[in-house]
Formats: sequence, C-alpha cells, structure tokens
Amino acid sequence: MSDFNPLFKIPIRLQLLLVVAIVAIPAAGIIIYSGVQSRNQAIEHARVETQTVVGLVASEQRLMLASAQQLLMTLAQLPEINEKEATNTTFFLRRILRLHPTIGNIFVADRAGSIWASAAPIEKKINVADRRYFKNAIATGHLSSGEYQIGRISHKPSLNFGYPYWDSRGRLTGVICVSLDMQRYKDLLEQFRPSGRTHMVLIDYHGVVLFGVPQRGPQTGKPFDQRLFKWMQQGPDTATSMASDLAGDSPGEKRYVSYQKLRLQGEPTPYMYVWVGIPVESALSAATSRLVKNMSLLGLVLISALLLALLIGKYSICDRIIVLERASLGVANGELGMRVSDAVRGGELGRLAETFDAMTRELLSREQILGEKQRLLEDLNANLEQRVTEAVAELRKKDQMLIQQGRQAAMGEVLGNIAHQWRQPLNLLGLIIQELGVLYDHKLLSKENIDSSTQKAMTVINAMSKTIDEFGSYFRPDHTKKVFSVSTALSKTLSLILPMMNNQHIEVKISKMEPVEVYGFETEYAQVLLAILTNCKDAFENVAVERRRIIEITVSRLDKKSVVTVADNAGGIPPGIIDKIFDPYFTTKGPDKGTGIGLYMAKTIVEQHMGGQLTVRNIGDGAEFRVEV
Repeated sequence: MSDFNPLFKIPIRLQLLLVVAIVAIPAAGIIIYSGVQSRNQAIEHARVETQTVVGLVASEQRLMLASAQQLLMTLAQLPEINEKEATNTTFFLRRILRLHPTIGNIFVADRAGSIWASAAPIEKKINVADRRYFKNAIATGHLSSGEYQIGRISHKPSLNFGYPYWDSRGRLTGVICVSLDMQRYKDLLEQFRPSGRTHMVLIDYHGVVLFGVPQRGPQTGKPFDQRLFKWMQQGPDTATSMASDLAGDSPGEKRYVSYQKLRLQGEPTPYMYVWVGIPVESALSAATSRLVKNMSLLGLVLISALLLALLIGKYSICDRIIVLERASLGVANGELGMRVSDAVRGGELGRLAETFDAMTRELLSREQILGEKQRLLEDLNANLEQRVTEAVAELRKKDQMLIQQGRQAAMGEVLGNIAHQWRQPLNLLGLIIQELGVLYDHKLLSKENIDSSTQKAMTVINAMSKTIDEFGSYFRPDHTKKVFSVSTALSKTLSLILPMMNNQHIEVKISKMEPVEVYGFETEYAQVLLAILTNCKDAFENVAVERRRIIEITVSRLDKKSVVTVADNAGGIPPGIIDKIFDPYFTTKGPDKGTGIGLYMAKTIVEQHMGGQLTVRNIGDGAEFRVEV
C-alpha cells in the first residue's frame, strides 16, 4: 500500500490547475488552427465568389443577346422590311419596343447606312455607315457587335448590334439594328453584386467602360485600367488573379479579380468583357475578427476554470480524498478481488473495511452479470441491424422507383417544351422550302438562291439540334456529389420551362439572387426546382387569363443553408389538401393530366438525399414553396 503514483505527490489543487492548463493548450491550438483555416477558406471563397458573379452576369448577358438575336432574325423575314415600307415598319417597331424593356431602340438602315425606320423618333437624317456593327454586318452577313457610343437617336450611352436583311430576291439590302439599354446593365449588376466594396464592370472590345458599379469605380465611357485590360486581352476566355493599386482604391490595396470574355460567332475579338474585383481585406475581415473573439473568450473561460478548480479542490476534494485514496486506488486499478477486512479489524475502520469488501464483491458480481447482458445485447443488435438494413433497402428501392416515375413525368413536361420551342423554327423551315418552290415556278431558281436557302435552313436546324442537346443534358444522371451553384441549377431549369410559361402568359420574376452553393447532385436538385415550377404553372389553369399571372423566385442564404422560395398568385392551396400534396400519387388533376409523383419526388430528394427540408404554405393570394439545403 506504500507504492503510489508520483502524481499523487503533487497537491490536489495543483493537479486541478494542471488539468485545466492541459485542456486549455489544445483548445488554444485548435482555435488558432481554425482561424488560419477560416482565413484560407475566406480567400478561396472570395476567389470563387468573383468567378460565380462573373458567370452569372455573363449568363444573363448571353440570354439578353440571344433574345435580341431571335428578335432580329424574325424581323429580317418581315415583308414590310424587305419591301422598305417605312410607315408600317416604324409602327411595328414601336409596338415591339414597348414589349421589350431591355432594348433601348430598334431601327433599320439601308445598304448605304441611312436610317429609314426607327422605333424612337428621329429628329433629322442619320447615317450609321461608319459604325462598327453596321460595317461588320454588311461584310459578314451575320449578327455583329458595336462598341460604347452615345446614341445619335437616344443621345444616351448604348451598345448596338446589327443583323443584315435581304429582299425577296435574296440580295443583302440593309441592316436591322438593336440598341441595348445601359440602364438594364445597372439593374443586372446591382442584382448580382455581393456585399462589401465589390466592383463589377462591363467593358467593350477596345477597353472602354460600358457600365460599372459602384459609381465611385470605373466611369462609363472612360478607358478601363490598361494594365488589367491588356492582361484580359492576352489571357484565356476566363481567368482569376490578384491585382493591386486599382483606380479608386487606397494605395497598396489588393483585390481578387475574375473576368470572362463574351463573343459573337464569327467575330475574332470579344464584344464585351465582364470583370469583378473583391478587396482582400474585406474578404479576410470576418475571419480575423472571429479569431480575436474566440481567443478572448478562451482566456475568459480559462480564468474562470482556474478559480473554480481551486474552490472545488479545497472544499469538495482535498478534505475528503485522503480518507478514500488508499482503499479506492486498488478498485480504480480493476482489482475487484482485493479484500481488506482481514488486515483491518475492529472499530470504525473495521466496519469501513467490511463495507469496502462487500462493495468489491457486489462490483464483481455486477460485472459478471453485465458481461452476460452485453453478450445478449450484441446478439440482439446483430439481428436488429440486419432487419433494419433490409427494411431501409426496401424503402430506398421504392423511393427510387417513385423518383424514376417522377423523372419520366418531368421528361414529358420537357418534351412539351421542346415541341413549343420547335414550332417557330419548323414554320421558318416551311417558309424556306416554299420560297424555293416559288423561285422554281418563276424560273428564278439559281445556285445562289439554293446556297442562301441552304444556309438559312442549316442555321435553323443547328439551333433545333442545340435545343435537343440542352434538354438532353438536363436529364443526364449525376454519379458523384459535387459543389454546385444554386443559381446555375435554377438557370438550367428556367431555360426548360420558360417557353411554356410565356405561352401561358405567366411572368417569372427573380426578386433576389444571392450567390449560394450546395453540395450534392445538381441534376436531382434541378429536377426538384422543375417539379415545383411545373406545379405552380399548372395551378394557373383555372385562373382567368385577364389576371396578371406571376411566379416570384428568391435565392438567399440563411446561416449555412441555401434557401430558395417559389411563390405564385394562383389562389393558393385549399386547406383540406395542403397537408397531402407531398403524398405519393396524390393529385388534384385528372388521371390523364397528372401522376402525383412530382412533389413527392422533390420532397424525397431534398429531405432524404440532401438532408434538407421542403415545405409549402399559403401567402397572400397564392402559395409559396420553400427549399432549404
């Protein structure tokens, strides 16, 4: 009984202080390490954020230009323009301008550059033969871009695009021009600009600023930083780097910058550069502040723990441990067979020794009983685990079958969208074929006519093929999880369903778009959004056409989760069925119009595959779906 651990030679209170210190040192190390990791993550997040914002702005610009190009291609087929009917053309262009808020003006110039029809009023004769978009459209016969300029009609900063048109004999007669409204770029950049001192700039092909935010940054119409512009010109189509001493910044201030080039097919140089810069100090400030706060909190906790240890050591441990340490040391070492009653007899110590022996015998007996129970419990757990595994596998199999049925239903919806998007190209192909027949009947068919018609037909066919490729990639299954942008998944989904929305006079608004990322399967997440949007679209079937139909979407971050809300004004969900809409095979439509699988599939993917939550509620004059992942 005289061989004690050397640790017991140290006073109990000092032992407690030593334990507190030992615990505090790793905690401090963890906090410092976490702070460093947090700074590294903030740096990487800033880099990714610049790339994400650049991608979002570039994608929005491509959508705007694609819409303008489709409009120009359609206008080029109008007989009023081909026959140069100025009055009818002007009236028609003004009506179109009112329907396209992103367009500043639409005008038509003859082959010599003289404008003979314009949606906006013309005060005097104007010739645009010296403009880049006009000259390139005449030279190439394709859609061509311009540069920053002050419009001669609108007298406002603008970026113009030109598309050639031909007369009934196939001769290039002039150029239809569209001017994109610079105010739209301001709304676009403000929508995607993250918080902080972030600069975002749109630059034309020779380095002049088209538009930028904030206003204290690069000014519209002024040359962009030549050093950075040269770097973008010589670099790849998209890149990320670090720059310092930019115009408007403090001396020595550094930024993470990303850019992306936007091109038109057939043009050797980009018509626009999208540039984003985030200050390094702004990106790291939150991580640095968090590290200082955590270290201060650790210091306060450490001092409190030291004082508490001293009090506990004096009143709860030191005064009692001397009586118990000799007898309890053997038990602490697992010597349950140790007996002390024979060595210590009589008096209170004897009774204490007898009590100690009884305690060790009881502990030994309980250990044997516990061992037997542990064995029985292990056998039970082994069988239970097998049954649970089999039940879970069966449930997963059923869920996969339902998800597959929902995916097939979504494919049917997508096929309807393909049919809708193909309707106009098929009509155009029919016109091209009929035009060849007319030329042949009038003995005007020539190789030039055939080549021109073939080129038009192949352009339409390639566009239709691209539509099939885009819709096909939507349902290509993911095999590995990855980090993906919620806005990218939303953009893919909207590209599928927007034609049907427009056909039913449904307006889709994105009122909030924060850069948020999710880890999981991007295709499954996009199918969730498609199921929700399809449900909102179907809800308008019983709503009068005269009523304005709106679907409003928001994308935001709540703590560490992404939140997407989709709300409509279709009248809401009846209280009697709102708790059933996520049940499998539940539908309020006829058997030939719905399967009742879409929303069940969406809830299964969000809550079981991605650990999130999908809910619905009635708000105002409609319903709101909320996806948290």
